[in-house]
Amino acid sequence: MAYLGEVEAKAFLAKEGLPVNPTYEVESLEEALEKAGLLGYPVVLKISSEKIIHKSDVGGVTAGIPGPQELEKAFLKMVERVRPIDSQTAFSLQPHLQGVELAVGISTDPSFGQVIMFGLGGIWIEVLKDVTFRLVPIEERDAWQMIEEIKGKKLLKGIRGYPAVDGEALVRFLVEVSRVAHSRRVQEMDLNPVFASGERLTIADARIVGVESNGSPL
Repeated sequence: MAYLGEVEAKAFLAKEGLPVNPTYEVESLEEALEKAGLLGYPVVLKISSEKIIHKSDVGGVTAGIPGPQELEKAFLKMVERVRPIDSQTAFSLQPHLQGVELAVGISTDPSFGQVIMFGLGGIWIEVLKDVTFRLVPIEERDAWQMIEEIKGKKLLKGIRGYPAVDGEALVRFLVEVSRVAHSRRVQEMDLNPVFASGERLTIADARIVGVESNGSPL
């Protein structure tokens, strides 16, 4: 069963027409500084490891790094924290995004088949578990219903400093994720967080398990 980590999963999703945050995988501080210069600050530094799924639990995410000195400190601290857990850990670097954090997932139920999940993302998905589900594939009316069903839907309207999220853009995004999952027979997909601001939705982190191409697993 094919496993696609963040960089590989984003490359796959980008080819399928979904919006992703450009990401570089880096193995050294020198490479991180070089890629950050290409991306422009602020940046986000994250670990890239098959053994560590929940990056934030081990201090594997540092967001909003404003410059080279701060990146060097963050990189060295992250190496010290995570290399004892996974000696093969690599790192990824991407632009810092802002907006409402959402989560979209695909799972495969042995009885019903593919299921799409939607809810608030980031740490909120673990704390609030404010999510809703539908069978794949979905249509626009299903996506609208999913948006209305989450308790945190008021955040999408733009309150307490959060930017409003364009409902039609979010609906199109959910339908497209469903289409990709259905057409490529994805067994598991975890898009969290997806940053949403206005009409813009961007996948900041992704993980995929089991995807087919021309009838054969990738």
